[in-house]
Amino acid sequence: MKNFAVLLILTLLVSTLFAQKKNGTVFNEHETIDKTRALWNAVKNGDTEKVKSFFADSITIVRNGNDWKTTAEIFSNNTSWWNENFVNFDVKDSPGAYPDAIEYKDANTWVQDWLILTGTNEETGINLDLHLHCLYAFNDEGKIEAFIQYYNNNVFENIRDAQTTRENGKVYINHPHIATVRKLLNAYAAEDVDKLQQFFTEDAIFSSLAGGWDKSMNLEERTADVASHFDTRKDIHFEQIGYPDCIFYMLNNGYVVYSWWNYSYTEEESGKKFVMPLMLSHSFNDDGKIVREMAYFSTNHLEE
Repeated sequence: MKNFAVLLILTLLVSTLFAQKKNGTVFNEHETIDKTRALWNAVKNGDTEKVKSFFADSITIVRNGNDWKTTAEIFSNNTSWWNENFVNFDVKDSPGAYPDAIEYKDANTWVQDWLILTGTNEETGINLDLHLHCLYAFNDEGKIEAFIQYYNNNVFENIRDAQTTRENGKVYINHPHIATVRKLLNAYAAEDVDKLQQFFTEDAIFSSLAGGWDKSMNLEERTADVASHFDTRKDIHFEQIGYPDCIFYMLNNGYVVYSWWNYSYTEEESGKKFVMPLMLSHSFNDDGKIVREMAYFSTNHLEE
């Protein structure tokens, strides 16, 4: 049985070797790679005549699977869009990546690269950080006859949308969710842990500026945290500053209440009173329960 297994493996290995067929050679240094790098340098410099020199008179453009025919003249003129609309525009290899030039045995040479395009859109202030995969097909004259690109189009949609004025919901000065936030803070001031929990979903998330932007608590952790406050604080009070806003966001189809307070309490051990400015953000689900609480405050008062 052992000899049969060895024979089977050798047979499969030999079959695999004979099934392989070399169809070209891959280069990491090649004259066509030099041309693609020079092409992007010309784009960065806004030199449309130089850009045009790298292309055949008629070229095929493919972007994310959509293709069309155009001329080198039209395409090169369109590349001026980058310089006209972005400041600090730059093109670099993606970290760890480098171009390949492939000379196919029965076809022409192709170059593929992985780039990052950066810059700031001058009109909207949106920063560009575009990962771009390009393939360039060269003809016998060393000109690019097909240019294929793959990228995430979201940033361009954001730039387009940012150039328009668009409503994204409604603002309410009075709303049941605002009343919920007030009741929540009243329960906190009354040191009622059980009632506090009733305002939140079981999978609610809690975070704060002081706790760190990348840190959060679940409901159980937040309940324990609040209980520890009640062990060391008394005379808890929330003074409303201005008025809360309840905003319905069309984009995310959800309600958020923003509110501003002076949070005051007396430290049990020292008898010292503290007053802390506080901003709260509460996101609600369709059942009127809070799914996320974010608190913005400074802990400098504790160091006084």
